[in-house]
Amino acid sequence: MTSSILITGGTRGIGLALCKAFLHNGWQVTTSYHQDESDAQKAKEELSAIGSLFSIVKSDITQEAAVAELVQGALGQWGKLDCVIHNAGSTHNARLVNVEETDWKETLDVHLKGAFWLSKACLRPMMKQKNGHLIFISSVVATTGNIGQASYTAAKAGLLGLARSTAQEYGGKNIRVNVVFPGFHKTRLSGNLSTEAEEAIRQKHLLSTTTDLQEVAGFLLWLASTRTISGQTFNLDSRLPGWL
Repeated sequence: MTSSILITGGTRGIGLALCKAFLHNGWQVTTSYHQDESDAQKAKEELSAIGSLFSIVKSDITQEAAVAELVQGALGQWGKLDCVIHNAGSTHNARLVNVEETDWKETLDVHLKGAFWLSKACLRPMMKQKNGHLIFISSVVATTGNIGQASYTAAKAGLLGLARSTAQEYGGKNIRVNVVFPGFHKTRLSGNLSTEAEEAIRQKHLLSTTTDLQEVAGFLLWLASTRTISGQTFNLDSRLPGWL
């Protein structure tokens, strides 16, 4: 039976790579974007070249009603929802004293509140179908911290606690919850880094290189298909995690 997946933030970067990998491997794919119509159109064209079993939905992941509509739309289209990957992200880089409350709130809303609304919207239908998998895309900075990224780090660290608690609460219902640190990739969120900053990131890796995007997509494809793994955090690069 064909598996179905919902991936938030899937019209560029890591999210688009995930959509392509799942669609190429026969999954029914629903993905969301917030505002960028140009990226959404480009993603539609690229996904159409792979297959037709996908939909791209404009949605605000920070709003309960919008998330509920997104999830119900995927369920209505595919009949079930085997996996949800919360990949949507936002960041406003600044040292803490310069972080505005609105920027702090937006970052936590997209990453952490978005995961909360998604979980609430998916848990009941997943319990009804007696199967489901929630995967949160976090970051190694959740365990190490990072200069100029207090709000982003706090949001990503919050995902670890949310995932671990949810995994314990609903494991008995055959719902798995896991977290993935996908490693550093040159995306819109990290696109303003200098060459020196990128090199500094590479030097923190034991292998002196950053993670391959296709390798990340392949890992997520494998993880989404597993049945007996839950409550875990997977670091996909060669940086050492911090104290958590």
